[in-house]
Amino acid sequence: MSVIDRIGHFRGEVVDRGLSKSSGGFMQLELQLRATEMYDLENGVWVPWGFDECEAHAYMILFGRNDKATRSVSQIMKALGWDGLDFAELQDSDKLSKTIQWRMGENTYEGNTTIRCEWISEYDAAPGQRIEKLGRADIQQMQAKYASQMHALSGGPKPKGAPKVAPLATTLLPGMPISESPTTSATVPTAAPSGGSTEPPEPELPFVPDVEPIEDIADAAAATLATCIPVVTKPKRKKKVKPIDMTAAWTACMEAGLKAGKTQVEITAIWTGLVKATGPDGTGSNETVGDNWLAIKDGFSVAIA
Repeated sequence: MSVIDRIGHFRGEVVDRGLSKSSGGFMQLELQLRATEMYDLENGVWVPWGFDECEAHAYMILFGRNDKATRSVSQIMKALGWDGLDFAELQDSDKLSKTIQWRMGENTYEGNTTIRCEWISEYDAAPGQRIEKLGRADIQQMQAKYASQMHALSGGPKPKGAPKVAPLATTLLPGMPISESPTTSATVPTAAPSGGSTEPPEPELPFVPDVEPIEDIADAAAATLATCIPVVTKPKRKKKVKPIDMTAAWTACMEAGLKAGKTQVEITAIWTGLVKATGPDGTGSNETVGDNWLAIKDGFSVAIA
């Protein structure tokens, strides 16, 4: 057997794993992998991989120069089902997943380009180049750190404009042309000519359309109002549901699945099926789920019931 020499997505067994230090002195998890399938990107299916070039090594740096956890830690937690509480489990525990998915890509260092494992994930994760997004807590921390700078660049909050004034209401009788409808504006009286009568002029009669005679005027008025005035009903108050992110949903599903006697492979398969169901013809992904991870969690509870 030899090392995989091509770019692509593979999945298979975790032959061995252990903690070590990188050449730069950083703590890392080393994984020895053996591929059993490769993803056919053109046809969108997994195909058996029975070639001699089936081995791969993954070197996952856990903490960077600032002693903060790297993205590799979240990948390890998802791929192996590690809860992040005990580092010894990464090397000795048999509870962690023995099958994962990974991506082989090109890596260039000091002018030398090699093919190496650059990303790992759950065994049944949807393959493809995906954007790794910060969690809500990290975004809030970034907001707090850079808010003052962004406030200065934007010039501060914009002043609120004057409120819009609604136009004067008009009264429109049924069948009356808009140009002949009376308005709500008052008529300003004019001074009578000298020597003339001081009595006010006789008001003009409003326009009345030709309609068939109706015996019961009250019923006719009610019928007209019923067609002109919409029925307003008080909307029902919706119960507010607090949304959750993907990490919280996955953690809850993992705990519920293990409690229900499911294996990590079964839990991952159910999770992946629910995510894929959010897209047409089972093509869903994290992007199609959006912020609706609570629905994934609820669907998982129904699936294991």
